[in-house]
Amino acid sequence: MNKTLFLDAHENALRFSSFDNFNGETSFKQLAAKFVIEGSETYVIGGKKFKVHSGEYILGNNNLLSEVLIQEKTVGLCLDISNKIIDEVIQTLYDNPDFSNFLLEDKFLVNTYKAQNTSFGHRLQWLTKAVVESNRDDILMTELFYAIGENIVVDQALIFEQYARLNFKKQEVNEELFRSLLKTKSYIDDCFLDQLTLNKLLEVACMSKFAFIRLFKTTFGVSPYQYILQRRLLFSKSKLEAGCAVADVAELSGFADQAAFSKAFKKYFNVPPSKILRR
Repeated sequence: MNKTLFLDAHENALRFSSFDNFNGETSFKQLAAKFVIEGSETYVIGGKKFKVHSGEYILGNNNLLSEVLIQEKTVGLCLDISNKIIDEVIQTLYDNPDFSNFLLEDKFLVNTYKAQNTSFGHRLQWLTKAVVESNRDDILMTELFYAIGENIVVDQALIFEQYARLNFKKQEVNEELFRSLLKTKSYIDDCFLDQLTLNKLLEVACMSKFAFIRLFKTTFGVSPYQYILQRRLLFSKSKLEAGCAVADVAELSGFADQAAFSKAFKKYFNVPPSKILRR
């Protein structure tokens, strides 16, 4: 079942979908997103398989044709954002023709994303809770789609910048390496409090040690170790601001002891953890 919640003259659209099973084709009109609220969907695009689980979304564009396979109860939101909105946001914020081509033409990097890790993902989570049952006045919805367009453009601007740092001659090589790096970064985002090992990260990335460490740092500006440390320190700061004790936060954040935690915290934030006040 596909129910259209909103559709305007520029083909900005918001749809609610619910299927127990489905095996067929769909196309990503203009710039489009499918957010899975419950269940999972599999997309096959250009011979590549993309599995989208609950809490994740996939982005595509340019009437891209995809096979879709659903084998369980699956609920989701489908959004089509007009090229007019995306182009207007890019011109206002970036005015970069290469970036515009990256988003609106066939250079676009089709990929899946976890909603909790992106500004557009947070917008999708809000939509899930609010828009389906809210007033869908035309002015309100127009404002909403411009906000959605800005979320996507800002997220993808970072993707565009990171992707451009990989300097391989063949685009398909670039895409596969970049997807592997994004997948590994997303894995770290989910598991940074665990005792992560380099071998586990290599297993996710499917690369050699040298290639992974070099390409991760080239793409994201920090080494895998530094990225894990940053995530732990930002997490620890939020816990301290919530009123947790320094010793407890050190343990929660995965540090060997309070001294090691305090040293790393002060180096990163320029203040000792004891100086972080509860909000």
